[in-house]
Amino acid sequence: MDNERKGFLFALSDVFLAGLFPVITKYGVGFVNPVFFAAISALCGGGFMLIVLKFRGELRKLFSRELALGLFLIGFFGTFCTSLLFFFGSTLTSGVNSSILLQSEPVYSIVLSYFLLGELIRKRQIAVTLLILCGAIIVLYNGVLSINIGDIFVLLTPLFWQIAHVLGRKTLEKTSTYVVTAGRTLYGGLLLFILTLIPGFREFGLLIDPGMVLIFVFQGIVAFACSALVWYEAIARINLSKATAIIAPYPVFSVILAWIFLGETVSIYQMLGLAVIVAGIIFLSRIHSERREKRIPGKEEKVVEPTNSSVE
Repeated sequence: MDNERKGFLFALSDVFLAGLFPVITKYGVGFVNPVFFAAISALCGGGFMLIVLKFRGELRKLFSRELALGLFLIGFFGTFCTSLLFFFGSTLTSGVNSSILLQSEPVYSIVLSYFLLGELIRKRQIAVTLLILCGAIIVLYNGVLSINIGDIFVLLTPLFWQIAHVLGRKTLEKTSTYVVTAGRTLYGGLLLFILTLIPGFREFGLLIDPGMVLIFVFQGIVAFACSALVWYEAIARINLSKATAIIAPYPVFSVILAWIFLGETVSIYQMLGLAVIVAGIIFLSRIHSERREKRIPGKEEKVVEPTNSSVE
């Protein structure tokens, strides 16, 4: 099986893992302070990845001088910032809205991928991305022309995810997906944990509740660590913009879970917006991913196939 197909399968499998994230988050923050929930969950994921790195003999790489700064920044943008935005945002809007509005991510992806990773973005890809934006606007409308501050927080979350993904894609040229995943969860979790020391965020008494501990561990290992690991396996093999397009339909899974477990109703506007977004994603995922060679004075810009020497 070639890397392109493997990357597609990894991205596709992340649809289900990523779909759990908004629903578990919405459920968890109903009982726990969002910062504390994010911090403990991320640290559970980081602790799990430390064990994995120990067995793989890669533990030292996590703290090496060459990788430490990059891994810290991935944790800062990919876990710390996104957790604060999404966990607070999810307390101010519905789980369904959270799931769907995260699908603004392909918009950020094509912009950052073009300018920072040299990926080729064609006009039809831009057009389809605008279609996805229209779907997000329909969800925001929801029968009333107003924007909740929680919606804005959720909409900003994918931007910081994509910044972390760009950094992660570059770091994968130096090390394995396991090290990058560990850095994202551990460093991000430690930054969040510092905030839990502030009065008002401390809820350490919940750590003696077996039910809450189970939620922390499940969120940390599955939604933080495993989802990130599968994601990095995908973008190590295929273009970031293409991988983002493939996993973007995960709100379908999230909406179903929110309806079943959270008892949330789905409005006609949310369903219509979701349909528009999914249609856009289907078109977007069919656009072949390519990269641009750096422009040389006097020569036309060339198109090349994406490659990654770090993947065996």
